[in-house]
Amino acid sequence: MSRPRMERRTAVVALVLASTALLAGCTATADPDDPTPTSAPDDVPVNPDGNLAVDDPDEEVPSADGIPQELHQAQIEPITATDIVLVDDGDLEYSLQVVDPATGAAKTKIVTGPGIDGPVIHPFVGESSDDPAVLAAEVWRPRGSRGAAEFTISTYSGTLLEPRELALAENTRLHSSPGSSAVTDDGAYFVAWDDGLYGVRVFDLEAGEATGELALPGCGPFTWPVGRNIFSVCENSRELLHLAIQADGSIEEVERAAVLPEDFVSSREGSFGRGADTALLVGGNGDAYVFDFSGGKLTDEVRPIGNAGQDSGRFDEAVINNPGTSMAVSYTDSPVHPDSEDAGDIMTITLYDPSSFTTIETLSAESNGLFSFDGFGYSVDGSTLYVQGTADDEDEEVTLIGFDAATGAQTSRVTVPDFVGDAERILTPQVIE
Repeated sequence: MSRPRMERRTAVVALVLASTALLAGCTATADPDDPTPTSAPDDVPVNPDGNLAVDDPDEEVPSADGIPQELHQAQIEPITATDIVLVDDGDLEYSLQVVDPATGAAKTKIVTGPGIDGPVIHPFVGESSDDPAVLAAEVWRPRGSRGAAEFTISTYSGTLLEPRELALAENTRLHSSPGSSAVTDDGAYFVAWDDGLYGVRVFDLEAGEATGELALPGCGPFTWPVGRNIFSVCENSRELLHLAIQADGSIEEVERAAVLPEDFVSSREGSFGRGADTALLVGGNGDAYVFDFSGGKLTDEVRPIGNAGQDSGRFDEAVINNPGTSMAVSYTDSPVHPDSEDAGDIMTITLYDPSSFTTIETLSAESNGLFSFDGFGYSVDGSTLYVQGTADDEDEEVTLIGFDAATGAQTSRVTVPDFVGDAERILTPQVIE
């Protein structure tokens, strides 16, 4: 039979009082006027080398003199011209990490919150931690229906605790496919295609405000920049489009010309070689177009340099290097569209010469000891194509392999052991002139 409720309650109270008295005895001082504990713990140095991780197994409870502890600062290490940026396959958040491809050493890590279909992220080469390191269009959403989402363009530099944010209008819906947004060569303006506007928007990054917009139904979604000129395509009318950012930050149409073939089919993704002012577009039917905008105006009649289709699988992403001397196209092992739920894995990447579309080399994931290719991109100088993947579908360690962009010969192979997330995309940092 159990004890009466009052008896149980009395026992519990007695136990609590006894425990409290015991606890008080451990921390009591010899003199009520003397705040010094009678048995103070030994002094333990706090973060003596400045690099103690929060979860370091050697971390110990500090002494009374060491509280409050110094906050761990997230100072950005500048991105160099020899670094690349790995981006994970996030959803509401994307983890990106600056990596030295020669050693696999992980440098600065940044988490952005796009909250849209894909990452709108632009990394930059810098000289100091105060230089802009990454620009990201982000959407920060509250829980449930607690207020409206916040749309921002965030610039990460200096300390990660204080990104510079440019608040966007609530009706702004930036497109997120590669090539649909760009930062001008001088770093002054961010230009992006807007799905709600059916056109482009311009943002002055120094002033922190929107300065221009232009509706262009039937065109886009590309913003290929040459200085402060922006080029794009219009699929239905088969036109190349030339826009220009004005001195006040507004944007105006300069010209358009129907120079594309009658069977032209556009795409949702594009690439740009900044060193050569050359744009690459692989259309939905596989036709590959290389546009030369180095003269700052529209080119004459354009024909495809070839077709990227292959019997072995479906073509997926296409990237051109900065000098415009090498391009790479990835292929799945299935005829199903790569964006489908039933799509295959990226098993081959073919290097092409953009001037003739002749094959330089076909790279195989299997022959390189990888389960699949998960992402690829060129170095800043365009001399190396980097691809990354994992050894099998259970392996979480990223393998990063470098290939000569001109020959396809392997030049390096390293692992990135502490990448956070599942690496999916490689970004080439932009040099601001």
